Formats: sequence, structure tokens, C-alpha cells
Amino acid sequence: MSGDTPRCLVLGAGGFIGTNLCLALRARGIPATGFGRTAAPPPILHGLPWKQGDIGTLPDPDALVAGHTHLFDLIAAGLPGQSEADPAGIVADGMPPRIRLLAACRRQGVARIVFASSGGTVYGPSGDLPIREDAPTDPISAYGIGKLAVEKYLRLFHHQHGLDHRILRIGNAYGPFQHPERGQGLVAAVLNKLRHDAPIHVWGNGTTVRDYIHIDDVVSAILAAAFSDDPDTRLCNVGSGTGRDVNSVIRDAARILGREPRLIHHPGRSGDVPANILDATRLHVATGWQPEVGWEDGLARTARWLADSRE
Repeated sequence: MSGDTPRCLVLGAGGFIGTNLCLALRARGIPATGFGRTAAPPPILHGLPWKQGDIGTLPDPDALVAGHTHLFDLIAAGLPGQSEADPAGIVADGMPPRIRLLAACRRQGVARIVFASSGGTVYGPSGDLPIREDAPTDPISAYGIGKLAVEKYLRLFHHQHGLDHRILRIGNAYGPFQHPERGQGLVAAVLNKLRHDAPIHVWGNGTTVRDYIHIDDVVSAILAAAFSDDPDTRLCNVGSGTGRDVNSVIRDAARILGREPRLIHHPGRSGDVPANILDATRLHVATGWQPEVGWEDGLARTARWLADSRE
């Protein structure tokens, strides 16, 4: 694929990962079109070719994907915490539209689908840390099952029709353009609560461990896999390889801002695995990718962006 001129379609282009990915594509001079529910792209993406719509009610998926070589699927069906209340919605909202899109991509000659899966939920509880891509996948949330189902359909279309794909199992991404009010992203939520001296809600005792990775590293990983011809990049973890529990995230964020946190504890949630740390060796070996943004630096950058975006 190295000889082709990429023409990218980014689904969910107005979201957290999508905004950062579109900025990176623009910086690299790679043509891209954004797709989202809003009438226009975010101001930071002014001038980006844009298509408005909802994949759940898309009347003509062929017209959407036609003319593109790469489709980046960054659309999430719901949020992890919402899946317990509406597990059927994860399937109803997420699966049929994506299957129709895959069929359209096959008909229109799209060369590659790049799917942002979830390294934090598809594996479920794991006895071996950090987790490799060949570990068992036993999600304990409907959200994780939904992500895994999309992965399976991507493999099916590759097996039956030769439609190529890249699946990125991404850890807990954080950084600029992750809006704290949307219910996803501990780092943004904690920083925002601290800035406003608001109580921080903690589910369980705060010892659940996750792999936090800065959005700049996530985007560079997505691009590394998307434009690589190495078949090992068809399924890759994207993580820092380091775990941090909720208590330490709150403590570090409070230190960065010079604030004293106020905590409200709630019972733990059944869909939260105790620990999740990702082994991203496969992507490193295949492409040379590795995380570049350190935790303290990334936390400080995120705090500055939150402050600037709300002035």
C-alpha cells in the first residue's frame, strides 16, 4: 500500500481521538474527510471537508465511503459505564450500521479499515500483566463485547472478501480535546473537578489499575499501523506498558494543580476489571512505534489545555 495516495475518511472526526487524528493527518498533508453528527467540524478543524450524519440512520453508506482508501472507525456505541444499563443498545446501535459500512467498503474498493477498539475492556480480567494480543478475550461488560464483535466482523470480511483492516486495542487515552463532561476519561474528569474544587467520585477503593497513554502517542500509533504493510499490525495493543491506579492518578493531578482533592466513594462496578496494562511490543517491532509522552508531562499538558479551553 506504500505506493497508493491515501484518501482518508474519519468516522467520529469531531470526538476526542478523531479531532487529534484529523489534526495529525492535516499536519502530514494526508487528504481527509471528517464524518460526524454535527453540522460542521470543530473550530480547530476549520476547512476540513465534512459530512454530517449518523451511521445508525445512514441512507447511503456507499456514497459515504466511495473514493476513500482508508476508513478510520472511531465511533463508540455508548460509553463503558452506560453499557450496564442498556446492554442491548450496544448491539443495536453499534453492530448493524458497521456491518452495512463494511459491505459498502467492499463494494467501493476501500483498501483498509482502521478500527479503534478497547484494550481496556476486550480482555476482561487477566492473570498475566502486561496483556499481549494473544491473551484470552473475556469481556465482563457489554461495551467490551460490542468492541470485540466489531473485531470479529472485520476478520470475517477479511477472510471472505479480502477487505484489509487494522485493529488497535487502545488503553486509557487522555489529553487535549477530551471533554470532561462527557463521562469518559478519568484524567480529564479529575483535573476538571480539581480546578473547580468539586468532589471527585470514586467507584470502589480507588485501586483499579489502568494503562494511561497520551493522545499524541495514540494518534502516532494509529497512523503507524494504518499505513504499514506488515500483517502483524492487523491487531495491536496501544498502551504505555505502565499501570496506575485511580488513587495515584488523583494524587498526581492534585499535585500538578496544587489542589487538595475531595473524594466521594461509591460501591465498585461489576464491569470494572481490577487491572489492565497493555503490552505494545508487537506494534513496536512491526513499525518502530513507541510512546514518547511521559506521564508527568502529559498530565501537565492536559491541565494546561483544560485551563486554556475554558478561559
